[in-house]
Amino acid sequence: MGLTLKNPIMTASGPWAGNAAGIQRCIDEGAAAVITETISLEARERISPRLFAEENKLFNTMLYSYMHLEEWEDEFRKIDRKDAKIICSIWGATPSEIAYLARKVEHMGADAIELSISAPIGSRNRFLSQVSDIYEYALACVGAVNIPVMVKLSYEASCSPWFLRELEQAGVQAVSAIDALKGLAGVDIETGKTRMPTYGGYTGSHIHPVSLATTATLHQHTRLPVVSSGGVMSHEAVLEFMMLGATAVQLASAILFSGYEVISDTIDSFERWMQEHYFTDIATIRGNALPSLHAYEDIVPGDLCAAPMEKCQRIDCKICVQSCLPHAVYYDDTGSIVIDELLCDGCGLCVARCPYRLLTLEWN
Repeated sequence: MGLTLKNPIMTASGPWAGNAAGIQRCIDEGAAAVITETISLEARERISPRLFAEENKLFNTMLYSYMHLEEWEDEFRKIDRKDAKIICSIWGATPSEIAYLARKVEHMGADAIELSISAPIGSRNRFLSQVSDIYEYALACVGAVNIPVMVKLSYEASCSPWFLRELEQAGVQAVSAIDALKGLAGVDIETGKTRMPTYGGYTGSHIHPVSLATTATLHQHTRLPVVSSGGVMSHEAVLEFMMLGATAVQLASAILFSGYEVISDTIDSFERWMQEHYFTDIATIRGNALPSLHAYEDIVPGDLCAAPMEKCQRIDCKICVQSCLPHAVYYDDTGSIVIDELLCDGCGLCVARCPYRLLTLEWN
C-alpha cells in the first residue's frame, strides 16, 4: 500500500483520533499507523448523545471532525510520531474540494490519505450508487498528492467489481473495508420511539463475519492491497483477516469498549501468537485460509450425520434437542443424548451450538 509498517495493526478513523492527544495515545500504545477522524472543509457541531451501545454492538451518529482544517494544522504540530505513520481521512463534496484537502494534509505532514467516499448516514450515502463518479473523486485525490491514497469502502462498494475497477484506473494504492453499516439501535415499544434520533453507523463484533467475507471477496475482485476493518476486537480477529489476505487491520470499536490499551494488548498477543507458532514473517500467514474457501457450486454434497464424541447426560442443557428440526436428537430412558441416524440430515447446527463441544459430524 505504499507504506512500510512496523506491525499490521492500525487504528481506524474515529473519535479516538480526533485530536493530537488521541492520536498520541494511539501512537504510544504501539499502533503502526493512526488514521485521523475524517477531516473536511465543513466542521460539524457535536450532537449529544452520538454513541449508542448494547453488549458489543455500537452505533454512532458522527460524520466528520468537529475541528476546522486550520485547527488540524495546529494539532499536527503537537504530535510526536515516533515510528508510526499518520494517515489523514478526508472527505469533500466535489473532486476539487478533495484535491484541495489532499494537498493541505500532505503539506501538514500526512504519510498517506484515506479517502472517505461514503457513510451510512447523512447525504454521503448517495455515493453508494454513483459508480460513474468515483473515478473523478479518486483521481482528483491521487493526482493532487505524492503520498499513497487508500479508499474506504462501504460493504456495497466492496462487492462491486466495476467500482473497484474505477479505483484501480484512478491509481489508488489500497482499499480499506468495510465502513460502518446502516443501522438503528432499536425501538422502545413502551413509548413507540426509536432509541436513536436518526440512522447510525453500526459497528462492533457483530459485523465481524460481514467484514471477513468482504476481505475474501475483495481478493477475487481487485489486485489492490486490502486493509480490513469491522468487528476487530482481539488478536484472533487480526489473524483471521491476515489469513484471508489483509495487508493490515484497523482497530475501531474495540478502543471505545476497552480503552487505548487494547491497541498494545492486541499487538502483544498477536506477536506472541506468531512466536508460539514459529512464524517469523507476516507474509507466511497472509492469505493462508483462502485456498480452503470454495464457491458454493464447487462444494461436493456429503452424507454426514451428527454423533456424540462421549456420553452426554446434561438434561439441563437441551440446546441440541431444541435445535433439531427433524427431531433426530432426543434423550433416552437413562437421560443420555441419542441421535437417530435415519432422521439426522447432517445440517451441523447441533454440533455448532453445543457449548461442551461433545458432538461431531461423521460419515453416515
